[in-house]
Amino acid sequence: MKKFTLKRRYLIQNPKEVVKSILTTFPLYKKNLQQLFIENHPDASARLAVLGTRFHSLGEMEDFEEALKSFLCADVSGDKRYKSRYLSLFGLPQTYDFSLYAVYKKCDRIGIKPFEFAFASGMSTQKVLKVLLYREMQFLEYEVALLLEDHAKAPKTIAKRAENIGYLLKVSTVIFDEVMSKKMLKTFAPLLSQDRACLLPFVQSRAYATLLLDMRFFLREQSGFYLLKKSEMPLLFFVKKYLKKEEFRIAKRLKKALY
Repeated sequence: MKKFTLKRRYLIQNPKEVVKSILTTFPLYKKNLQQLFIENHPDASARLAVLGTRFHSLGEMEDFEEALKSFLCADVSGDKRYKSRYLSLFGLPQTYDFSLYAVYKKCDRIGIKPFEFAFASGMSTQKVLKVLLYREMQFLEYEVALLLEDHAKAPKTIAKRAENIGYLLKVSTVIFDEVMSKKMLKTFAPLLSQDRACLLPFVQSRAYATLLLDMRFFLREQSGFYLLKKSEMPLLFFVKKYLKKEEFRIAKRLKKALY
């Protein structure tokens, strides 16, 4: 018996109709079906699913895709988030993935008003870390503005924000380029001082202006130049492996959200 040599996973819509179509209209493709992961959606017609298939040849695969093209949303074979293990743990990426820049815009709209992010286990670690860094930078810049207006508590709150940013950069050395992370970490060191006389010259210096520009570039950089191999690790895996024994407030917050 000829072996199946090609395997593909497809994101499909309305899986009930897809299976019905294969069984009734295209029964010859029944042998090509391997597995089906269905999203639990209240509206059956809007359901998404992942269809695992196998083929003897490239031609057979192309014929299958042509016959069912109205149901196939995308070939997701190369995306590990659609593998069985990830689907069973986290569900479809559509339920937890997010646009980094859409979240940035939301942060900009909200400003410094407090709000809690809703973290999900399958989220991209690099995206989550960038959002947390973006938010901390928002607060830092606000506190620096208060320092320049001579607010009494500004030095202390600036130090807290710098500490948070430093912690995020420290734990992200397995996610972002280590040289870049360590360099950034050093540039924030002057902000840890709670001495107003030391802080004022720094926040009015070219070094501080450069720090802001570097962080803005890094957080919006889209080429992936600073990302390491583990950058797209699901957040749950990152927290369990790298933050398991961490007691810093940000680590506690992430663990509380996921466990």
